[in-house]
Amino acid sequence: MGASLVAQQREPDLLTVAERAGLDLERLLVAGGAEELRPTEVAQPALYYVGVALGRLAVEGGLTPAFGAGHSLGEYSALAVAGALDPADGMELVIARGRLMGQAPPGTMAAVLGLEREALESICQEVSRGGETCVVANDNSPGQLVISGTKTGIEEAGAAARAAGARRVVPLNVGGAFHSPLMAAAAAAFEQALAAVEFRDPHWPIASGTTGQLVGSATEVRAGLSRQLSSPVLWTQAITSLAGAGANEYLECGPGNTLGSLVRRISPGAVVTGLDSPDSVRAYLSLAAADARAE
Repeated sequence: MGASLVAQQREPDLLTVAERAGLDLERLLVAGGAEELRPTEVAQPALYYVGVALGRLAVEGGLTPAFGAGHSLGEYSALAVAGALDPADGMELVIARGRLMGQAPPGTMAAVLGLEREALESICQEVSRGGETCVVANDNSPGQLVISGTKTGIEEAGAAARAAGARRVVPLNVGGAFHSPLMAAAAAAFEQALAAVEFRDPHWPIASGTTGQLVGSATEVRAGLSRQLSSPVLWTQAITSLAGAGANEYLECGPGNTLGSLVRRISPGAVVTGLDSPDSVRAYLSLAAADARAE
């Protein structure tokens, strides 16, 4: 998929920014293996590139979104496609974000399935009172939460969650304790990168993962990104806000269908189409145009 994407929808401005930062992103997307792409300082620019390339292709092909959203890093792609920041500036930010997060204190994350958020937050607070760090980092959907913190903290919280009735606790293969207090120093350093970028009002409202609310101004966009590294991702609340505003059809731009699955759990009846390649974007646009002509 990476080779096809770069060949069919090459974004030279983004590749140039990555190259200046010492990252041969084109090679990684075309021929990089899983081990090369896994480190957060590599994975973040790669995923941003894919999201922006597919999103821009859809918009340039005639799609006019009513809203946008992105889970954590994905919010940068959503903002770039919506015109809230220049895509090249977004790549600069994502590269800085990935490197700072990769330099944060050691930590890890785990998914907790089948436990209410209030109960899990209580467990995290108890673990943290014992000297470890553990917080609810992602509210992904009803019954699917993610905790983040020190390795021991996550192990203790996972054991307590299972004892409290969690169906499963799944350790995540990540490079740090993202969206937790352990990211505080990275978040503070990232402020310098944010200050150097011009933000604009997005062309359509964006569901902020930091607040769970729809935002429409450059000021709100910047404030959300400023808090994002060390704050939880409120994906359930963001999709609930979109559904409340009338959203019922979603396009997932990027590899896999994880977000689509979460959207369906949060908003039953939502229609989600995965766009994971330039060809899939063109096929969707062609079908949409045919449907419009038939009406």
